[in-house]
Amino acid sequence: MPLKSGKSKKTITSNIRELVKKPSSKRVKAIKTLSKKSGISYEEAKRKQAVAIALNVARKPRVKSKK
Repeated sequence: MPLKSGKSKKTITSNIRELVKKPSSKRVKAIKTLSKKSGISYEEAKRKQAVAIALNVARKPRVKSKK
């Protein structure tokens, strides 16, 4: 599940949708821990984590190819 690179609102939104729709097995464990420690529902924890990941990806500069 590669995320799209870019800083536009549309790209970030599509990345969030992708992350919420198909969480990886490692993320499922992290989401359960987050929901338990924060006292929020599983769905809310999944949404918060997806937003954090998508915004982090958007802040990274694109890697320039060497020519």
